[in-house]
Amino acid sequence: MKKTRMSACKRAMLLSGMSLAVIAAPALAQVAAADDAAAVGAKNDESGEIVVTARKRSETVLDVPIAVSAFNSDTIKDRLAQSVTELAQFTPGFQMQEAFGRSGDRPVMRGASNILVSDGKVGIYIDGAPYLGDFSSLALGNIERVEVIKGPQSAVFGRGSLSGAINVVLKRPSDRLEGNFSATYGSYDRREVSASLSAPITSWLGVQGGVKLFDIDGQFENTAVPGERLGDQSTRQYTAGLFLNPSPDISASVRWFHQEDNDGAYAIGLQPSTANNCYLSTRPYFCGKVQPRRSYAANTNRLQRPGLYRNADRFIGEASWNIAGSGYELSFQTMHSDQVQVSGSDQSYDGREFYLLGSPFVCANFVPIGNQLCTQSGFNATDGQHRKTHTYEARLESPSTDRVRWRIGAFSSVDRITPMSEYLEASELGLDLLGDQKRVRNKAVFGGVDFDVSDRLTVGAELRHQIDKVTNTTLSYRAGDVFSAAYLAALTLPNPNQIVGRAGVRNATFKATLPRVTANWKIDSELSLYAQYSQGNSPGGFNPVGAPSSVYQEESLINYEVGFKTRKFGFDYLNVSAFWQDYKDQVLTDTYQTLTAIDSYSVNLGRTRTRGLEIEGGLPLVGNVLKLQFNYTFLDSKIRRGSDPEQAVLLLGRACKTGNLTNLDLPGCRAAASVVGNRPPLVSKHTGSIGLRFNHEISNGWDLFSGADVIYRSSFFDQVTNLAESGNSTKLNLQLGVQDSNGLRITVYGKNIMNDETPVGILRYLDLGAGVAKSPSGDSSRAFALTPPRKPEFGLIVSKSF
Repeated sequence: MKKTRMSACKRAMLLSGMSLAVIAAPALAQVAAADDAAAVGAKNDESGEIVVTARKRSETVLDVPIAVSAFNSDTIKDRLAQSVTELAQFTPGFQMQEAFGRSGDRPVMRGASNILVSDGKVGIYIDGAPYLGDFSSLALGNIERVEVIKGPQSAVFGRGSLSGAINVVLKRPSDRLEGNFSATYGSYDRREVSASLSAPITSWLGVQGGVKLFDIDGQFENTAVPGERLGDQSTRQYTAGLFLNPSPDISASVRWFHQEDNDGAYAIGLQPSTANNCYLSTRPYFCGKVQPRRSYAANTNRLQRPGLYRNADRFIGEASWNIAGSGYELSFQTMHSDQVQVSGSDQSYDGREFYLLGSPFVCANFVPIGNQLCTQSGFNATDGQHRKTHTYEARLESPSTDRVRWRIGAFSSVDRITPMSEYLEASELGLDLLGDQKRVRNKAVFGGVDFDVSDRLTVGAELRHQIDKVTNTTLSYRAGDVFSAAYLAALTLPNPNQIVGRAGVRNATFKATLPRVTANWKIDSELSLYAQYSQGNSPGGFNPVGAPSSVYQEESLINYEVGFKTRKFGFDYLNVSAFWQDYKDQVLTDTYQTLTAIDSYSVNLGRTRTRGLEIEGGLPLVGNVLKLQFNYTFLDSKIRRGSDPEQAVLLLGRACKTGNLTNLDLPGCRAAASVVGNRPPLVSKHTGSIGLRFNHEISNGWDLFSGADVIYRSSFFDQVTNLAESGNSTKLNLQLGVQDSNGLRITVYGKNIMNDETPVGILRYLDLGAGVAKSPSGDSSRAFALTPPRKPEFGLIVSKSF
């Protein structure tokens, strides 16, 4: 893509104008007083209280006994949020680790972290239906609100919501024509256009449609391929819906979502082993704050398909029946997803060619594996997978006005991931393995009851029992059935009859019973206190064949929580929650190396205790003209039981090695491996943001708004050893604009205008560059892959709603 930047003069003029506006009125716009309340909700009932569906039924924020932050479309505009990743900056208890572009999302809720991926930690849902797969490219247009629900949600949402859930609630047609349009142009040739329209066709039939087109050029030069940028992103999203209400008691809908992402290679750079500064006599490591890279290189010209291609179609069908108008409601929901994803990356994270066999010469002359392309590094990989998912849920609920309210239901899902043979190729290591075909069948029954002890006090209990059956089928193939004779003839020691891989089937079953008990004391219409006990889990699974551990067990999390929510004391809203969590068998990922491969695998760490405090609020300072909004999270997360073999090698070196393998049974090694008292990786102790909102009428029907947000995240560690860390991050966002009473809004914005360069991701890795010696322990030299944040961006947004 051709990159177009704003000139330095234009940036200076824009920044000067915005800074003057901030000095005069340091705030972002708030459309009206109700929008401040919308920072914790999006839809109001007849009394003006905020309504959410965090427990799959409509409840006011003061009535729901859990911590939930909700953002409606106006609030999302106010935060300049263009993705869930950016929305996380304004959500207490929620961090997004987006270290590998828009693939391999790693949401971290209340300290439940992972290293490479975060499948099973935080569930993503669209109107309560599971959205399986990466979601960082999910468009935030045409939505009613986004609900970020903190703490275990397994009792309600089921599988994959161990530490929280994100529920995207979509807009529905009303009884009149409605629509919106938005266009953005900004730095790095950002071009974004989105539009949606909904309309009633008859009194019982409505339709809805939407489109989003998004492109942005990469921000970083690829020094390995002249003229190429790293970080190109492109999305095409189309939606359509049909909504029926044939009678007052019956409603149904069917919706279609199509999304195509087409991204270039992401920017990630290797801090080489020469930067290591500690444990130099055993296995040299880096201790302290990693240093941002000044250049980035990826050998994308050695990849079949660099970057990310993702094409997905999703269908959601719903039906509900208020049985004979009795208030008893029977509902059904189904979701079907069909997704193809292809990703190609230079996994050396460096411009140097890394060869596991040392060099093409060694490959061709001394390691006769067969069917080898000795000039192709095993680190340059392109993989494709086809994922199909089907979910079904049925529920029966009693009338919401009863003093005792109950609900029961059943859920079933099948999730299949099949590797694609189209992207197999040869390298120094021979022909690629096809990998495992994965299938997860989930069946669950659930129920809950709420009892109004009095007009002010409500207690409730929820329970879910689920069974996961996981099947991994290791696939094999004959070389001549996948590759042409001409392709094989160009390889070293060609053999069309080679059987690649070893076929096999592995099965495992995981059962869990997951409760939640709640109490909510609504002192008055503007103040409530709540308490809850809840359990969450993330089922286990299989590692690649050949990994140090074949199976990883399920994780479990117990949460104790108290909090209060209020609109008193002059606040538009103030929510405070305190929690204590016992996290058992936390799954982290690490890398392992064999003669012919470097791969990642999952391993259960042990036990982690987390204590935390979350605060969010909005406070008018000068009527509705100047307002303060803020959020803050404190996390005291410590490992209470766990070990890391690498730490034993760092402390004792070869004394903990038997041959090339680490052996914790050797004298002193198990104690040296202990990481008790350390913080889990990727978890910041302090996060938060503070912003000012200014809004002033400048003429009849026209308002001027301006503002600023300061976003802070304290340092996090790369691994459980707590040695390499990111450093503290502080970003400043500004905006200035005008809006009229008819829905027209014009905004000039700047993001990260102070150019914070703190890495957003750290991956403990290896340095296999030519001439790099092994460490004294005999292991490959350590290095660290660092992902940069987005550079300063400036732009213009024009939107219109009606």
